[in-house]
Amino acid sequence: MSGEVQRNLRHAVRMMLKPLVKLLINQGVTHGDFTEVCKDVYVEMAIRHYMQGERINQSRVAVLTGLTRKEVKNVLVRATSSEVESKGFSRPSKVLMGWYSDPVYQGPYGVPLVLPYDANGEDSPSFKTLVKTYGADMAPRQMFEVLLASGAIAEPEPGLVKAVRRSFEPTGLSPELIERFGIISHNFFLTAAGNIEKKSQGGALLERVVSANRRWTDDELSELQELCKNSGQELLEYIDNWIAKQDMAREKKGSDDTSIEVKETGLGIYHYIESKEDKSSLRDILVERGLEQHEED
Repeated sequence: MSGEVQRNLRHAVRMMLKPLVKLLINQGVTHGDFTEVCKDVYVEMAIRHYMQGERINQSRVAVLTGLTRKEVKNVLVRATSSEVESKGFSRPSKVLMGWYSDPVYQGPYGVPLVLPYDANGEDSPSFKTLVKTYGADMAPRQMFEVLLASGAIAEPEPGLVKAVRRSFEPTGLSPELIERFGIISHNFFLTAAGNIEKKSQGGALLERVVSANRRWTDDELSELQELCKNSGQELLEYIDNWIAKQDMAREKKGSDDTSIEVKETGLGIYHYIESKEDKSSLRDILVERGLEQHEED
């Protein structure tokens, strides 16, 4: 792969990850959690697509993925273990866990103390010292805002912080919605990546986009959204009816050729709305803010 193609691919991956990482941060999934998932997928894809029929060789997997042999081994152990994976604690979770388990931050009967946000240099426990002990490098003010927004803490009066809930629960999404998100994303990238790797002209699956580049008002966007919903639904229903007819015709023929590879197929439609900031780079942000870096609380 040429250097230019690699650069373009890395840029494409960054664009692809931006909305995903935003969602992950919102749901308390850390970089470490995401990295471990990436390792799992790298090992799986290396074995599935580049070592077909071969005996699994950890050194070979390490060469293909860029992981160390130890990392490959850890992934394989996780995959073959019958034990349920333990849920990793995010930094907000660790702070709450420390608050409820460390005697320094507890009162009688193990009840978490109502802490001053800052002890003003004293050795007495405070929210800042709690975050410094259990929150890794996360800034106290940022931790306070995250926990307050989640309902895990409260501010009974200015300068005081009270633990309300032992567990950190970021903005909730139903398991069904998360599962749907995974399926939709998988299917979309399966098509997009497959079209990049297509081996023959005209062999690509349907992947088309129409876009408007001028500025749109909220009223216009609402009108377009309604049009997309209605027109898209009509198309999807037409395709769904066609698929149903094919299934009925096959059942009538009674054909059940077990030699045919089983595949699933379908059509997905999405409508996007993006702002200028959605496509700006980290460098754009730094330049816009004067390359200034302020030390947080």
